[in-house]
Amino acid sequence: MKTLLVLFSALSILWSTLSMAAPVWFGDLKAARTLRINSSLDLASFAPLLERFVALHPDVRVSYLDVNTLELYQKTIQEKDHPSASLVISSAMDLQLKLVNDGYVQTYRSQATEQLPSDAKWRSQVFAFSLEPVVMLVNKDQFPGKLPEDRQDLLRAIRQYEKQMTGRIGTYDIRKSGVGYLLASQDARQADATWGRLIEAFGSHKLQTYCCTHQIIDDVASGKLVVGYNLLGSYASQRARVDSRLEMILPKDYTLMIRRVALIPKKAANVEDAGLFLDFLLSDEVQGMMQTKALLFPIRPDVTPVITPYVVEATGPKRAIELDQQLLVGRDYAKQRRFIKSWEVALEINDK
Repeated sequence: MKTLLVLFSALSILWSTLSMAAPVWFGDLKAARTLRINSSLDLASFAPLLERFVALHPDVRVSYLDVNTLELYQKTIQEKDHPSASLVISSAMDLQLKLVNDGYVQTYRSQATEQLPSDAKWRSQVFAFSLEPVVMLVNKDQFPGKLPEDRQDLLRAIRQYEKQMTGRIGTYDIRKSGVGYLLASQDARQADATWGRLIEAFGSHKLQTYCCTHQIIDDVASGKLVVGYNLLGSYASQRARVDSRLEMILPKDYTLMIRRVALIPKKAANVEDAGLFLDFLLSDEVQGMMQTKALLFPIRPDVTPVITPYVVEATGPKRAIELDQQLLVGRDYAKQRRFIKSWEVALEINDK
């Protein structure tokens, strides 16, 4: 178990370092065609799928660039006339829909996309290939008292163990993380009163904010944090499976469910292979790989019947973030600025 943890951490650090400097390449140098993918999905979770794709399609070489969700959105807009990528993948569903709404995306249809349920695609331009829970991750050795089962439990722990909790709660910086903004705005929408109390408690206990999931998870594992809030379940689950100090918690009051979605930029250079890869992600084989290899929570978890399926087992209600135009309301510029401002005031971090 310890060996697996060390290996996983080393690979995550290596891939993160590589992706910040340059794309990571998969496939034969002499391949006839090149597919470029820009994505917010950590390579540790995606590499096995990329390796399988180039094995099935040796005539295609794949470039994979790992980009923060907000930076990915901005990059796609900046490159609108000459996209560097033919496929863009992100968990920031609202930003992906905004790209569609603003005319940066082209339509794609295939047998695989047509078979997707209506709530897993939008305008045949944005397609979901995974559906995963938004969770809390706790360091069991460091958390004071009983582990929280829901947001009310977390609030009680913060109030009861102020000294042990202060400065040791982490979540996304919604000004720097597109998916962080989405999740915070959905929390406010799902349970406004609970969200208000929670964000105020975070603010009075020196919440630590981050751009990226892996940084929060690393700090929870080290004990610098005792809890990470609103994390993507696939990453939290992977680490908790190999690190006995960690426990992933699906809140019993409600568990948000988020879709990872892909799109093809309007002026993409290699639409054929972008579509080929999208169909590959939706195939029975790859949906099964996501589950059996514990990489991602698939959009079709029933594809591969396994003894211990990699599926969401929430004890409370699951509330999926819908892939529809309602998401664009939260990205209205004036509403977005108001929400961020109230978040900054509550967390007392206006100086950042």
